[in-house]
Amino acid sequence: MPAIEKIRKRHLMKKKAQKILLEQLEKELDTEITNLDDSSRFEEGILDDGSRIILLDGEILFFEEEKIMIPSLRALLAGIVKIPKITVDMGAVKFVVNGADIMRPGVTNIDATIKQGSVVAIVDETHGKPLAVGIAKMDAHEMQESSGGKVVMSRHHVGDALWEFGKI
Repeated sequence: MPAIEKIRKRHLMKKKAQKILLEQLEKELDTEITNLDDSSRFEEGILDDGSRIILLDGEILFFEEEKIMIPSLRALLAGIVKIPKITVDMGAVKFVVNGADIMRPGVTNIDATIKQGSVVAIVDETHGKPLAVGIAKMDAHEMQESSGGKVVMSRHHVGDALWEFGKI
């Protein structure tokens, strides 16, 4: 997750650039971007470390890490983007919300469409709410067959700097 101390550059995206970005994100994430109306205007920002962020109404919706645009929890909660999910048991929740990587023993359900390197949402089994966003370390079938070890590298979680940014 990028360090979000200060947004160095921030500007409103032109409609054409926004359309191209949305098409690119849909292709990269293999999903559809929804719940945006024609008046939705994105802002693009550059952080101190040089990484890009995409904002809507002052909230970060996407952040760049290692040339990959990753949706924020706020984008998932707003229904703007849907990505494959990994469900964790309630015992794992306290670790996930503190930024821990996802370990196989705490996983109760794995979306069959997950591929190694894909962006995934980590949700709790009781409410199904997103707790974190990460990068899958293996395909879904490999996760199913595995009995231990890390299956997802956490990149953003509830309570981190990205989550706290823009809160009033």
